[in-house]
Amino acid sequence: MAAVVQWWSLIAVAALLGAIMLDLAVLPQTAPELGAERRGLGRWIRLSAVMVLLASVGTLMIRATTMAGGRPGLAFAALPVIVTRTHFGAIWCARLLAASALLVVWSLRFRSARFVGLALALGIAATTSLTGHAADAGAVTLRVFADWVHVASSAIWIGGLFGLSAIVLRAAGSWPADVVGAVAGRFSRLAGVCLAFVLLTAIYNAWVQIPFVSALWTTTYGRVLIAKIVVVVIVIAIGALNRFTILPGLADSRGGLGYRIFRLARFLTRRPGAAVAGSPRRRFARYVGVEAAVGVVVFVCTAILTESTPPRHEAHMARGATAREPYRLTMEQLHRQGGIPHGWIFQPAEGDAERGRDVFVKLECFRCHTVRGESFPPPSRPGPDLSGMARHHPAGYLAESVINPNAVIVQAPGYTGPDGLSTMPDYRDNLTLGELDDLVAYLKSLD
Repeated sequence: MAAVVQWWSLIAVAALLGAIMLDLAVLPQTAPELGAERRGLGRWIRLSAVMVLLASVGTLMIRATTMAGGRPGLAFAALPVIVTRTHFGAIWCARLLAASALLVVWSLRFRSARFVGLALALGIAATTSLTGHAADAGAVTLRVFADWVHVASSAIWIGGLFGLSAIVLRAAGSWPADVVGAVAGRFSRLAGVCLAFVLLTAIYNAWVQIPFVSALWTTTYGRVLIAKIVVVVIVIAIGALNRFTILPGLADSRGGLGYRIFRLARFLTRRPGAAVAGSPRRRFARYVGVEAAVGVVVFVCTAILTESTPPRHEAHMARGATAREPYRLTMEQLHRQGGIPHGWIFQPAEGDAERGRDVFVKLECFRCHTVRGESFPPPSRPGPDLSGMARHHPAGYLAESVINPNAVIVQAPGYTGPDGLSTMPDYRDNLTLGELDDLVAYLKSLD
């Protein structure tokens, strides 16, 4: 469900930003023939803003349900805390306000209001980056900026295809030739610029998120990324056909290396007597429609990537998730390395998961925590869901959470109390070291 809502959100943002750029940068301002298309784009933009609002509310509810331990009944009670005390809540409030303001701004008849609308739409795109993988460090960094450029460029490119196919080109058959050529040429140049930014930022993002090449085929994130690359290449290929085989005829121009290469390839591969179906205008509109349809699949892949764990996180988890060989070094070497070996992460002794389950019951941890698949009584107090905990935290982090819960304070319902400290009780006087090792082993078995 989270991936579906994320896909819906990406589509809505792309449709919104792409349509605004069509209105501002693609449709000629001096062409009275495009009045109906401009009005259609206006309705499309307002509808897209509404879709952004609905998708944002859906994402907020999914995040609230997750933070409430997977219990929908507590999600509404968690909303005020999420909105007022979390980074995600603050960013999402700004997103909702920006989408609402855009609905108002786009109803104004001043052209300057269109540029304000563009700024608001770019801000909405930025909220996607500020709450995604790029912002997991909790600060605005080069990664966040690169991701925002990637999101905005992709949205303008693919979203522009949506608007062209659904609204603008439906009546292109009745336009004067110079208007058709102007619209096609302007969008082609805009798409080319966006494509350059998309490729540059995609390379940077892949370099950041994928620490080793084999992760492309050994992790879910990498495999989905490969699928996305394939789909994007298809969109680029269709766009290149439009740019170098159809657009020159619409713009009444010939020349350029790309045009000559595609013309030669078409000559070499065309069967004798084969004819090109349809006029250049019809073929241009048809190709744009196919590009838009494939672009929907691009956002499907992007939504899945957003809800997947990047390999750099999996690599970090792997360091503390499995037993390791002892470090072997002299005391002098240990001191030279700052008192700890390079790459050191605290590792509890290996425990027994079955005995750890008995410790979990003894401490009545089920009063606050859900463990799906277990027959524990339902929780009576708020607390995070522990199902699948093994995939999220190394053993050392789990041990610290039990014996020193205020070492890391997660600001979310079920995690913090009114005093801002962890709601986790202090069990130091109730656990032996052996019981702690067994309890951690049980938590690590919850995969």
